[in-house]
Amino acid sequence: MKRIVFLIIATLLVLGLVLPGCTEPTPTAEVIYTFEDGEIIVGIAGEVGHATGDMQYLGAVLAAAGINGGGGVVIDGVAHNITLQIIDTEEASDETGALGKKAMNAAIDDVDFVMGGFRTEALEEYRDVAMDAEKMFFNCGAATESLCHSCVTDYDTYKYFFKVTPYNEHFLASSVLRIIDFVAGQIRTALNMTATANLDAVIIAEALEWARDEQVPIYEAELPGLHITNLETYLVSSTDPSGTLGALADIVANHDPHIIIPIYSGTMGVVFAGNLLGSIGVGAGTLGPVTAGINVYAQLNQPWAAGLNSTNPADGAYCAYSVLLDTWASDLAATTKTLPFLGAFMTFSEGEYPLYTAVTYDALFVLKACLEDADVGYVEGGVGKVKADDLIAWYEDPANAQPTTTGDAVKYYPQAGTEVGGEPALSAPQVTAIYGTVPGYTYAAADWVMPPHTTHDLVYGPGSATGIGCQWQWDVGDGVWKKFGIWPAEGSGGVDQYGNWDFKYTGTKDFQMPAWLVPHFSS
Repeated sequence: MKRIVFLIIATLLVLGLVLPGCTEPTPTAEVIYTFEDGEIIVGIAGEVGHATGDMQYLGAVLAAAGINGGGGVVIDGVAHNITLQIIDTEEASDETGALGKKAMNAAIDDVDFVMGGFRTEALEEYRDVAMDAEKMFFNCGAATESLCHSCVTDYDTYKYFFKVTPYNEHFLASSVLRIIDFVAGQIRTALNMTATANLDAVIIAEALEWARDEQVPIYEAELPGLHITNLETYLVSSTDPSGTLGALADIVANHDPHIIIPIYSGTMGVVFAGNLLGSIGVGAGTLGPVTAGINVYAQLNQPWAAGLNSTNPADGAYCAYSVLLDTWASDLAATTKTLPFLGAFMTFSEGEYPLYTAVTYDALFVLKACLEDADVGYVEGGVGKVKADDLIAWYEDPANAQPTTTGDAVKYYPQAGTEVGGEPALSAPQVTAIYGTVPGYTYAAADWVMPPHTTHDLVYGPGSATGIGCQWQWDVGDGVWKKFGIWPAEGSGGVDQYGNWDFKYTGTKDFQMPAWLVPHFSS
């Protein structure tokens, strides 16, 4: 049976115990994880039977197989195998987190670490079971900054909680805005417009906290500055397709946008993408937008499988030309680990792309690196152990950032080193430790306030976590629609506090204009 061993470290003066008026010191509890029988048990918390949760498990299975097959996690010369335990949080049917909390309570005593999470509203509930048990929880699915902000407001309780993916909603919006700005430039060029000509756009978002409260307001505030105006917003149900279909019908009847911006994380994203091209009448010149935004389920092959081998989107390749914020893409190598992972995963999944939640793969390899560090894991009485505070300190040190399949992504913002207007912020030495020196940028405390630079949340920017912009394009060689990376792209970004965005990853492709856009807007 797995357990956490609590060592009570207390130095008491014997005389002090009997002297009148003396107060007994409060013992300090030190949390130590003990891996008995050469086994490290990792709970994978996600919605079983749904793509996000299943991808969390598949990514972890692939990593565990690689780790165990390669000799395991070697702690001070003793090999340990990774064992996975599924924790079905049932978030698709219960966004309150009650079912997830029940499942976590049933599992928490038997696991050493937890990875997973998806719906913010649910994760807020069931992660507290792990926090109360002082177990490390690696968030591999929920963006919301407030989850990591708990580490700012109550560090002692939430120091066990770290983000693995995605970066928070502020940075999600920043990347989506960069992608939209890039796409808008391509549209203006194709339509012979000036570089600052106004374009029209429509936002269609699921009415959940992360989208409604944390994404939509940012786009509504920032898009006019990118010369994207006449902006309309639709909030739709995350579970009822009628809302999405009604919004699409209204867009067709009342708008003629250059860009439609989806903000979907759930299955209604398939309803959106699967009905959009049919709604706008592909080939009939009814409407000619580009879609560019967040649509998690549109990252997959499966919803469009029947039409992927036809050049005609009306035959079912409803993903055609869609632009998405994503994590992995065909032929794209963010690091030397990217393509080996992608090839292995797509062989394992019989040709399916991994969703972003499959980053449990990286999370397990980073955990392995941590436990194998001579200053962290150790063996006592033949049993592998690690002190929780040593493990936490390792993750908090930017010098320990690990190359992953997505970039140098596992690097975290520290606890605040200063204040700006009463708000916590990173100090100049902290920023330098994370980013080094950015040519042309001078530290300004107001640039580093929390949020978005929140304790235990992912470091954002070139060389760290950027995400990628993908587009579904027709691959002539293989005769099928594929996802290719199109952003970051050379010539589409400049230098800011995070670094130089004028770069591209190896294997980045050029953006392709939807065949119907130019004829429609030129007529």
